[in-house]
Amino acid sequence: MPEVKKTEMFGGMQMPSLDGWSTFIKPQAKMAEALIKQNIETLEFLKTRFEKDREVLESLSEAADATEAMGIWQGFWQRMLTDYSVETNKLATSATEIAEQAIRSATEEGAALMASAKDKK
Repeated sequence: MPEVKKTEMFGGMQMPSLDGWSTFIKPQAKMAEALIKQNIETLEFLKTRFEKDREVLESLSEAADATEAMGIWQGFWQRMLTDYSVETNKLATSATEIAEQAIRSATEEGAALMASAKDKK
């Protein structure tokens, strides 16, 4: 564990110096990064899904008859269910990784706080 140096601030109250600040911020930054990655994945999925939805509307409008339209419609629903199933699995995996990261972050943050408290004695 890196040593957390102290500097005097606000009426003599001991605060961690900027040298040790990363010890406290690093776990939070890792969590934020994991959440942002998950959001990007979700937005990419939605973009792709909406493009496919638009394409099926175009195909339906060009269908020669009801039989062709029903084939397009059936294929759309099959692909959509597959897409959502795959994405649900990705998000479940991501949620598990975020939960694991939260535990690691809490552990690292707790260790940094304990080290900081030790140094105050």
